[in-house]
This record gives sequence, C-alpha cells and structure tokens, in this order.
Amino acid sequence: MDGLLVTAVSRGSELGEAWIREGHFKEQEENQEGSLKPGAHEEDSSGDSAPDSDAQGKSAKDAATRAPGEPWKCEDCGKAFRYCSAFTLHRRTHTGEKPFACPECGRSFSQRVHLTLHRRVHTGERPHTCDKCGKAFSQGSYLVTHWRTHTGERPHACPDCGKAFVRPSHLAQHRLVHTGERPFSCGQCAKAFRSRAALLEHQCVHTGEKPFACAQCPKAFRFSSALLRHRRTHTTQPPYACGQCAKAFTQVAHLAQHRRVHTGEKPYTCSECGAPFSQSASLADHRRIHTGEKPFVCTQCGKAFTQVSHLSQHRRVHTGERPYQCGDCGRAFSNRSHLAQHHLVHTGARPYRCLECGSAFSHVSSLLEHQKIHTGEKPFRCGD
Repeated sequence: MDGLLVTAVSRGSELGEAWIREGHFKEQEENQEGSLKPGAHEEDSSGDSAPDSDAQGKSAKDAATRAPGEPWKCEDCGKAFRYCSAFTLHRRTHTGEKPFACPECGRSFSQRVHLTLHRRVHTGERPHTCDKCGKAFSQGSYLVTHWRTHTGERPHACPDCGKAFVRPSHLAQHRLVHTGERPFSCGQCAKAFRSRAALLEHQCVHTGEKPFACAQCPKAFRFSSALLRHRRTHTTQPPYACGQCAKAFTQVAHLAQHRRVHTGEKPYTCSECGAPFSQSASLADHRRIHTGEKPFVCTQCGKAFTQVSHLSQHRRVHTGERPYQCGDCGRAFSNRSHLAQHHLVHTGARPYRCLECGSAFSHVSSLLEHQKIHTGEKPFRCGD
C-alpha cells in the first residue's frame, strides 16, 4: 500500500492538482495515457476524446493547415495543447458540452472518467481501501487525502503564514483570512462569509429553522457544529470545568465566558451609551436598540425581531408549541421564563419584596403595582 501511495502522490504532483481532484488511480491513468497518444483523437465516441461537432470541425480544419509538431491552440482563450485529444477535452470548457450521460439519473459529464466515478454513487462501489483502518473510498484521490490522517502529511502550505493543510480547498478557504475576502453574502442582513456552508448555516438564523436534530433527545440546532458539541453531553463528561462552582463546559471558550459570572468582568462596552457586557454577542444584541435593526423576520407573518431568541419564541404563536412543562402539574408553557414564574405557585416562594413595608410577591408586576400605594402614583385616568 505504501508503495502504491508514494507512486500515486508522485504522479499526482507531476500531473498537477487537477489529477488529485478529478480521478482515481486506474481510471485516471488510463485517461491520461490515452490523451497523450498522438493518435488519441481517432478514438470513437465511447472515449473521453469523443469530439463534439464544433471541435471536430476545428480539428479537421486545423489538421489541414497545421505544420507537423505544431500545438493545438484554442481560439477562445489562447491555450495550446500538444495533442488533439487534450485540445478536444479543453474545448468543452468553452462549449459546455457534456456527452457522457449517467443512465441512472441523467446527469452529464464532459469526461468519461468523471461518469465512471459518478456511477459509484448509485452502485455504492468503494474499491479503494485504506490498509491502516479499513475505510473504503469511491475514488483514489479520496484515499490519498484520507491517508494523510495517518501520516500527518499536510502538503498544501499557506505562502502568507506557513500554515499547512491536507486539502487544497482548505488552503483556499484559509487564504481568505489574509485577503479579508468574504464572497458569500446574506441577502437579508448583508452579512458576508468566507464559505458557502457558513452562509447556509447563518441563513437559518433568519428563518428560525433548526435542521440539525439530536438523535438522542428532542433538541435541535441551527448549526451542525452546535449539534456536534451537544452530542458530547450524551457521551462524555464536559472536559472544561469551572474551579469555582464545578460547572463544566464542552468548549474552553464557554468556560472563559462563564468565569466572568464570578469575576464580574464585562469587557465589551457599547460605544453609544457605555453599557458594559460580558459577551460580544450580548453587545451585538444591545446595539440594535440604538440602530433599530430587526434582522430576524418571521416567515409566516412578517413580524421582525432584534434577537433570534425572540423570533424562536414568537414562532410558537404559530405552531402552538409549548415545550416547557411543569413537573408538578403538567401545565406547559411556550417559554422558560413563564414556567419559572409558574413554579412559584407550587413552591409558595415570593422573591419580590417591597423595600418600604416588607410585603413580598410572587410576580414582579404585582410588586410594581403594590409600590404605587407608597408613592401615591395614580397613572390611570378616566377619559370622561
């Protein structure tokens, strides 16, 4: 296996990154060998080099005027090719021709080898097996990439900072950190992201959709990363524990945020009014009070909110969902604060105390109403 991989990686380096992306060992080698034969353009329509009518006409015309050994030159972009077969394949990037169709789903491809690889989606064939762990892959290039998880090899290095990656796509995404480019923009709030996946996850914030559901409990999440973190709560003890209260967290960043509860630290300050916050997300929510921005819109009635949690709570008006149930009487509520308030009925607790006379109340609204006795305030006037 080691020898095969060394050969494969070496061939991949010689042929360029396109080889790594497009093919696997046997099929791609056959395709490359066929395209490098001087007479490869004489293959029939079953081969990768099956010429379209446009390319065939150009090839015949060029063949009559070309000097021996002269390269095949593309009139659209000026690229030159040694063999007609390679020229024919390249022409399809301009014409859009995809002559190789999948009989299962109808999807078409510009090269036969791509069709061969695609058909494994339907057959489930995975002929390339890792000798280390037994994992199987449909393409040799996937096996080459996977093999790096065992060897630790990271051949794609960033020229700006030297950080190395297993895949060229990961390097391309990383380089956006240096350029500052965020090519994927949200149509609803103009936020921009470095990857399409990040944009798609962000859009769930506006819709309130939570497509990532936990298989072990009813919880659902907007982000796949949040689901992965949540799963740890079912399988292992959270690894990051607070030394002051023993509360544990699945992420070190969450532990750092939690510690501010004990220290009272509030490092994020509003530039408009000076209000301090312990979390940057809380500051972002607060700033919408000043800007009036309400980016979270209900798709059913059009009502907009400053916070996604408010949208999630509002959507229960439409769905009728009441996920918070009282353990004492079974009564259910649409939000957690209403359940907490209801619990006071069972416990008899009266946490809201009047500083003037010591009277206690179970609801803050009741306390506010009572305080008018001491202030003499009479805010409600008869209109007549």
